[in-house]
Amino acid sequence: MYPNNKFPTNLQSLQGLQVLVVDNNVDYCDLMTLLLQPYGAKVQTASLAKRALEIFVQWQPNVLVSEIALPHEDGYALIQQVRTKAGERGEVVLAIAVTGYGNEKMLQRALCVGFDLWFTKPLDFDEFVAVLACLAICQQSSYAIAQRILGHVPRHGELSVEKQLTF
Repeated sequence: MYPNNKFPTNLQSLQGLQVLVVDNNVDYCDLMTLLLQPYGAKVQTASLAKRALEIFVQWQPNVLVSEIALPHEDGYALIQQVRTKAGERGEVVLAIAVTGYGNEKMLQRALCVGFDLWFTKPLDFDEFVAVLACLAICQQSSYAIAQRILGHVPRHGELSVEKQLTF
């Protein structure tokens, strides 16, 4: 993708990965979409935390990539709501904070409230995609290992109402 690309451009682990990008900069959202789609990722975007949460509930993405400094509700509030919703569904969602403000206090807070990783802008996209691919592989591997150890591990939506009530 870039002339100095150090990472493979055919990352199969991103194929079908659903990524929700949240940033009040529409151009940034468009850029992330244009850069992730060639890897096979499905991308939806939102510019406000409220809209992002609506998309999250309806679409159920695998990864949330969110700016911290959002209008009305910030990324910290969004990730707490996302973690609550994902927990209710019994799902694990990868969450990556991406922001132009890179101080230690913000980093620690982001990790404490529920983000898994932190990237500062301007984003090194090659590094970002490589890390995203590693996270996706780990998530897929963990699910596969759990299936082997425990037998069939149902994903969200696979349990009937009767089975859900017996847990």
